Amino acid sequence: MKTEFLKSLGLNEEQIKSIMAENGKDIEAEKEKAKAVSTELDSTKIQLAESNKTIADLKKNNGDNEALQAKVKEYEDTIKNQKADYEAKVRNLTLDSAIEKALTSSKAKHTDLLSGRIDRDKLVIGEDGKVTGLDEQIKGLKESYKDLFDEKISGNTPVNPEKGSLGNNTYEALMANADKMTAEEVAAQFMAIQNNK
Repeated sequence: MKTEFLKSLGLNEEQIKSIMAENGKDIEAEKEKAKAVSTELDSTKIQLAESNKTIADLKKNNGDNEALQAKVKEYEDTIKNQKADYEAKVRNLTLDSAIEKALTSSKAKHTDLLSGRIDRDKLVIGEDGKVTGLDEQIKGLKESYKDLFDEKISGNTPVNPEKGSLGNNTYEALMANADKMTAEEVAAQFMAIQNNK
């Protein structure tokens, strides 16, 4: 998040520093989570490589021994389970990241609560790493839980009669901009024109 963007929203320096500090904390927390998962995945890869080497050595050196063949089978099953666990962890990490990103970009107020409402079984991770099926579920959440998403507010800033005339408090300006204004804004500007006479 860039400070220029926050400045363009009309936030003052103190508000921007507060938002950036909070954003920094969130980023650091996510980095720590990713680092922990990465370390765990690296450890699993090392175990998998060692197990494969052990199996290959056992098969090569002891082809006739039934007890060793049983041990080899046990190692192969262990590797198969480790590989399945590894793939499940990678899938969950990918889905967690995609869900968090999608909810954040959709301006969800409580991403941690809403992420539990996503049906992960309906999500498909493509070969390119893109998750499909998420947009439809986010759209459904927006319809079901409208109050948990920030809405975009549009319109012109109403005239503040206490600050005096800003150059817009003329009848001509009101007529020129009335189509772009809400009824409340029109009424406020009309009152400002009346008060300035």
